[in-house]
Amino acid sequence: MGALPARTVIFLSLALLAPWVPAGARTEPAPSAELARGLIEAERFDEAVGVLKALNADTTTAAAEIDLLFGRIYLAIGKPAKSEPFFERALTTSLEGEGEAYLGLAEAQLAQGQIAKARRNAGHAVKSDPDLVAAHLVLARADQRVGQGREALARLRKLQQDRPDAEDVAVVLARYLSQQDGPVAGVAELERFTGLYPTAARAQDALGQLLWAGGRKAEAVQARTLAGQLYRERGQVGRAEAMAVWLKAVDPEGRMAREVKRAEPPVSAPAPVPTPTVREPAREPPRPVPQPRPPVEAEVLPPAPAPIQVPIQAPVREVRKARPPAAVLPQPEPLPFTPGSAIMTGSGVVLEGGRQIITNRHVVEGMRSIAVRNGTGYVRTARIVKLSSDDDLALLEIDRPFPEGAVMPIADIVEPATGRAAIVMGYPMIGLFGDEQPALTEGIVAKTLGLGNDPNTFQMTAKINKGNSGGPVFDRRGRLLGVIVGKTDTAGLFEKSGAMVEDINLGIKGGRILRFLGKPASAGQGGPEMGLEELYQEMLPRAVLIAAQK
Repeated sequence: MGALPARTVIFLSLALLAPWVPAGARTEPAPSAELARGLIEAERFDEAVGVLKALNADTTTAAAEIDLLFGRIYLAIGKPAKSEPFFERALTTSLEGEGEAYLGLAEAQLAQGQIAKARRNAGHAVKSDPDLVAAHLVLARADQRVGQGREALARLRKLQQDRPDAEDVAVVLARYLSQQDGPVAGVAELERFTGLYPTAARAQDALGQLLWAGGRKAEAVQARTLAGQLYRERGQVGRAEAMAVWLKAVDPEGRMAREVKRAEPPVSAPAPVPTPTVREPAREPPRPVPQPRPPVEAEVLPPAPAPIQVPIQAPVREVRKARPPAAVLPQPEPLPFTPGSAIMTGSGVVLEGGRQIITNRHVVEGMRSIAVRNGTGYVRTARIVKLSSDDDLALLEIDRPFPEGAVMPIADIVEPATGRAAIVMGYPMIGLFGDEQPALTEGIVAKTLGLGNDPNTFQMTAKINKGNSGGPVFDRRGRLLGVIVGKTDTAGLFEKSGAMVEDINLGIKGGRILRFLGKPASAGQGGPEMGLEELYQEMLPRAVLIAAQK
């Protein structure tokens, strides 16, 4: 018997639960919101659209639910900007599903880097439905995105306590722990969770990514192979096929898959072995392939309503020079590299003029192809203009400026001062945390001299990870204090001295950047001090991901 079409399989599985009907009298399930939700969960978006178009919006509640589900489809296919008007209309149409509408708005805004709006709407969602776990996760991710690590961890631990079986909570918590303490901490969290819930597909997938980042490649292949099988059993064929492409890219002959004995349920992995801190540069693992999704043609979806105009509250403190928020692309432009291929990654910042980018020399030296993507999703090709022989600095030129025109004024490149806020913005460990938008970590300038009293670098307490190299270090006024260059080799120092040194991270001073550019020093005043969310929004188009291949 030939394979049944996927649509037929879904309807047959539903028919098994229905009362018996004489042969020849069977019909497909009647269109319903529940059926549409199931199809969306299974990533069968075209079929979900067909079901939604067949529904009658004869009540305000029904109309609101249809809008909610259309918004969910747009979010799922990576178009958060297009999802917002549907959630807004659902919110104004009916009070039923109010929490879900606020949640959809929050998730869409977080995906576009609109941290303050996302936090506000997630808060509304929590007030409407305190048990809405996804809204709490939006708040935790917003805290994490702007460097408020203590608040994010407290919220995640509380969620874990309240919902120990929630897969989303386990995955977000593990990724947070990995960013703060390294992959070993995240692996331990997910091994505990998957030991209790071995069929949690997303948790197995995330475990594989963290194992890969920690160097346990054979176990990573095993975990992601199992994740692919679980995705397929759930009907999430797109994710299963994406996993198969990744596995073929990293283990084409199946050698690593044979190194670890498979068992069902999977045997717990060996106790994590501490991974020595690796000094930059470091290569990212092969990038996970974007999940292929069935196309949803624009003309199939109903036209989005005009967004609701919300009055903007006047600021109560000094106003910065007016600049509209940068427009974030609904879906970031893809980097021009073959999926699954190894790339070198780092961070950088766009300089005044719009076509030059400063980064570390070690990120781009010897690279044949270089691409950069800014925080609003635009990709440009780049070439090396100049490499410093004295400092770990490089100057790149992109083929054309980014459209927003937001750049780092040369006058706002200043020297760091002890005790000043040091806010790092960059793209750490993109294989784990994604490459769509940058992340913030906050600390202070600990010392205006580097290791061994090096006068060209400075020490800071802000956390960094692989991929932060070359990224900007701002103060609260938006001035550029320098760029990240590396971190202390704590494992190496412990071996030599027997003393455990706390993480102290290093930046190249703003004055050295000006010298490299041939520009005079400036006592730039910047603007008024900003909150982390405001700073993030301001700098989003300026901070860039740098990806390169030899």
